[in-house]
Amino acid sequence: MKKLLLIIMLLLCVAGCGQKKQDNGKLSVTASFYPIAEFTNAVGGDNVDVYTLVPDGVEPHDWEPSPRDFTRLGRSKLFFYNGMVESWAEKAITTLSDTNIKGVELGKGLYNINGNNDPHVWISPQKAIIETNRIVDALSQNDPKNADAYKKRGDEYCQKLKKLDADLKAIVKQSPKKKFVTSHAAFGHLAKDYGLEQLAIAGISPEAEPTPADMKNLVELVKKENVKFVFMETLTSPKLAQLIAKETGAEVLVLDPIEGLDEEGRKEKLTYIKLMEANIKNLAKALK
Repeated sequence: MKKLLLIIMLLLCVAGCGQKKQDNGKLSVTASFYPIAEFTNAVGGDNVDVYTLVPDGVEPHDWEPSPRDFTRLGRSKLFFYNGMVESWAEKAITTLSDTNIKGVELGKGLYNINGNNDPHVWISPQKAIIETNRIVDALSQNDPKNADAYKKRGDEYCQKLKKLDADLKAIVKQSPKKKFVTSHAAFGHLAKDYGLEQLAIAGISPEAEPTPADMKNLVELVKKENVKFVFMETLTSPKLAQLIAKETGAEVLVLDPIEGLDEEGRKEKLTYIKLMEANIKNLAKALK
């Protein structure tokens, strides 16, 4: 919080210094982190210039922007963010109000799962479609001359998301198991939307450490449910997943919350679609 207050003070001399239009004539957009940028690039194509705030390989939940990041944000016409993940976003928009930047909370109204808020809406293809369509609407409103292009690209991308949706439904329908174990509770929306149940080692934030009692109960549950695979992630430590696997005889697989690309993902030029295809493949294996 102290860091954020310092940044806000520094911004008093930053707001108004940014340029709204790029020299290349493209609509300037800032995306908070990887999946938001991925959706924006898919819709915007050659008509937008997208800058991603959270760097690749960095877990976004605890990331905070630097003064330089705020300066770059102030030069954008639109700021797309998921919501809840970016605790600093609303204050940033308020602070940069003199630059006329428009913030768009893509996950607004989508977080609730049985009375609890979970920000990881993008990991469900059904909600990724909603976020993508919200990007189409925002880009079209702010760049109406290219609205048809945004609509066309948005529809094409949503078709890919609908294919993921259909694949997930098919996997779940034919799978005898409906429970899966993850290192942190990032898959609540996927579980809810497709009739599954996640058993999470840690909470919604990857920083939330389970208690010894939590670990003991989960080990017992994994054994009781005859779970054969425990899922780890790419941007957080695999130790908890490996420990549960060791205690239960299960194997470890990757289920990526797609919060960002690691070094290997960057080299392989992975995309949200490819990562979700890999997730679906591993889920199918774990639910047998």
